[in-house]
Amino acid sequence: MPLTLRLAGYNVDADLLRETVEFLQNIEHEIALADHAPTGGNEARGRFQRLTEHIRSVLGPESFTPETISAAYARISRDPKHVTELRRAARFGVARARKSNENIIFGLGHASVAEHACFNFDVSGISRLACEELQAHRLLSFTEKSQRYIALTADWVMPAELCGTNWEASVQSLISSCFAQYRNLCALLEEHYREELGGEPGKEEARELENRSKEDARYLLPLACATQMGMTANARNVEYVVRDFSDHPLREVRDLGAAIHQAVSDLAPSLVKYTQRGPYPRSTVAALAEALPLQRDLPREEYSSEPSARLVEATPDGEEKILRAVAFARGASISAGTSERAKLWRLLFRDMTVHDSAPRGFEVAALTFEALISASCFAQLKRHRLMTLLPQPYDPALGFVLPPGIRKARLEEPYVAAVRACGTQAAKLAAEHPLLAPYLLTNAHRRRVLIHLNARELYHFARLRSDHHAQWEIRSLSDQMVAQARALWPNACALACGKDEFAATYRRFQQE
Repeated sequence: MPLTLRLAGYNVDADLLRETVEFLQNIEHEIALADHAPTGGNEARGRFQRLTEHIRSVLGPESFTPETISAAYARISRDPKHVTELRRAARFGVARARKSNENIIFGLGHASVAEHACFNFDVSGISRLACEELQAHRLLSFTEKSQRYIALTADWVMPAELCGTNWEASVQSLISSCFAQYRNLCALLEEHYREELGGEPGKEEARELENRSKEDARYLLPLACATQMGMTANARNVEYVVRDFSDHPLREVRDLGAAIHQAVSDLAPSLVKYTQRGPYPRSTVAALAEALPLQRDLPREEYSSEPSARLVEATPDGEEKILRAVAFARGASISAGTSERAKLWRLLFRDMTVHDSAPRGFEVAALTFEALISASCFAQLKRHRLMTLLPQPYDPALGFVLPPGIRKARLEEPYVAAVRACGTQAAKLAAEHPLLAPYLLTNAHRRRVLIHLNARELYHFARLRSDHHAQWEIRSLSDQMVAQARALWPNACALACGKDEFAATYRRFQQE
């Protein structure tokens, strides 16, 4: 499937939508009158003509641009008129609204004005590798096709840089083989899980067994595998993504940026303007990396069935800083001699439910982990975009993850052989096209990631990823991170756990 990006929707002035609905209702009314009027009724034709002229004067195509909302809200700080009047003025003066946007956003530098215009995009036909680049932008929203719940067909992206080269046929053969082995592994795993169940599964059990099979079999799929998603972004971040992709080394990512720009350029020219970036910072960061020694501490094992996370840094006296921050926000203070800190923590967490966030004061204490995880695990980790995630480039020498279910089903040998074949071919491609080699790596291949997050974000992460519904690898990663954080900050992290464990954890903590 080729890259396809369509503008699926955008925000429009509500009064304009209301008036449009009223006009449609009027048209229906006029049609009903015309049906009962004598043949050739001039009165009905006259009413239609007047209604059409009114529609043209009020509902011109340009009126539907989201630029008018940005322009109206930009005037709030400088114009005493009521905001509803400002919106109406912008609707009936689109050219002036666009000029105002350009002056305020790009002339005066108030870029936040562009955030009032929002766009929805249908994105399909991009690789999982390109998807990582897109979803690295933290202020966008994504809902992506799941490889856990959807059986995948041989839909993948051939890098444009390899088309017509000696590599094209071998890449085609390798990836076709990956999908064939994926389908076979899905069937074998489902058969194993059915035998393990010891009876005919019910409807819900059968669905669960099928999903477990797909969940583990997908580790064989390459990062060239195609995906699709719905994406929502405001105009400010649309411009940032387009500019960021303008000098990306991968052709697929540059094409994606160009497609996003094309989708909004005619609709909102005053909001998305600076779409080309100079050499900073990509070339600068690359030069810095070349000037420093390469980190090459390889794992002891070629593959394992667990991710790993190691706490490398934490805010000194994190618990004390959190307590002081929470107290400060309420105009209180905690003296150095205040005793019975445990009582304060129980008081702080009193009445907390599984749906409540930790207080914002938890953001003053931060943790940094170094993790070694599969590409499959990273695909889920990257959705937590308020963390600081700094992944290293993919390197087949870091080995891969073997799902425990595959080992238990005694399918380790064919699985390992298939993943090794992809790693070997990727290493060969890297000698000639180093930036394209990751397309041939699988979801099983590992990468290193630096994870920096505050204690409040750890709570959010644990609620979702330490829960029993979470995928097994990221659940293990979350559990490791929580265990190390709790060993350091036993009070602050006492209720950092999965949703399914919260009630019991809360009772134990309050009774201690």
